[in-house]
Parts: sequence; C-alpha cells; structure tokens
Amino acid sequence: MKKILHDALVLMAFSLVLGFVLGGVYKITEPIIAEATLRKEMEAYKVVFENADTFNPMEVDASKAETVAATYPDVIDKVFEAVDTNGTCIGYVVQLTTKDGYSGGIVMVVGVQLDGTVNGFSVTAHSETNGLGTKAFDPAYADQFKGVAGADVNGIATISGATMTSTAVRNAVNAAVAYASSLAGGAQ
Repeated sequence: MKKILHDALVLMAFSLVLGFVLGGVYKITEPIIAEATLRKEMEAYKVVFENADTFNPMEVDASKAETVAATYPDVIDKVFEAVDTNGTCIGYVVQLTTKDGYSGGIVMVVGVQLDGTVNGFSVTAHSETNGLGTKAFDPAYADQFKGVAGADVNGIATISGATMTSTAVRNAVNAAVAYASSLAGGAQ
C-alpha cells in the first residue's frame, strides 16, 4: 500500500512540475504565435486587396451574419474595411469559415469592392486533401472570381475531382459578397 501511495505522489508531483513548465512555455510562445498568425492574416488581406494601405477592423453584425448563414453554410468570423492611402474605404475584407468543404471547414478571406464585385480570395486554413481537394485554391481558379459581381459567382464552374471544395469556395465568396452588400455604404 505504501508503494502505491508513494508512486502516486511521485506521479502527481511530476505532473504538477510538467504542468507548470508547459504553462510557462505557452506564456513565452503565446505572443510569438499571435504575431505570426496576425502576419499571416495580413498577408492574406493584402492578397485580396493589394491596393489597400490599411485594414480597419469592424464589428461583425450578428443579425446580418445570421441572414447570410440562412442561405450559405458559412460563419462570418471577421470583417475589415479596406482603406487606401488617402483614408478612403475601397471595399471590405470578410474572413469566414465555410462548413461545406469535403474535409470540413475552410477558412478564407474574400475582398469585396464597394460596387459588389469580388476583388479576390485567399484560403488561410483548410483540411482538404492536398493535390486533389486543393485544386479550388489554385491561382488560376481563384482568378476567375476577380471582377465578378455578386450572383454571377454562381456561373463559375466547379472543378471535377474537387466539386465539394470548389462549391464550398463559391458559396463562401457568395456569402462574403452578401455580407459586404449588407453593410451601410457598402457594396450594392
């Protein structure tokens, strides 16, 4: 009985020390990870709005996001106002997570100009099959969306062998355009 109690106490002490060590490592790396994540997001925003100087965060309007979610199975995560060097709003960057990809959620950002046309999109995270499912993320496919107005996005064909993924991308772009269109003074 003493041996079991001794071993349990040693295991508990060992676990406690390791817990503190892991907590310390987390505290040290947390700002580094946050900075890397922010840098990756900003790079994606620049891809979808290359002529924007800054991206001003906006609060996601829950009722407008729910309205979009009623049509598209996507979640609006973040919204930014894309601003040029003169301080003029030139459009919106909508970050969203689509729920209808082949392997689950696809996190992407979509740039929408004030006139409701797509400026571009960039995928920031996904669990799709590399090679096959990710055909929908190829620049050649993504370029088809540039300059396309709202509902015309549905005219872009899906990719054979990546039908679910390309449909999810198309739906996400539609959701982003619909949300940007709902913003006051935004896309029409």
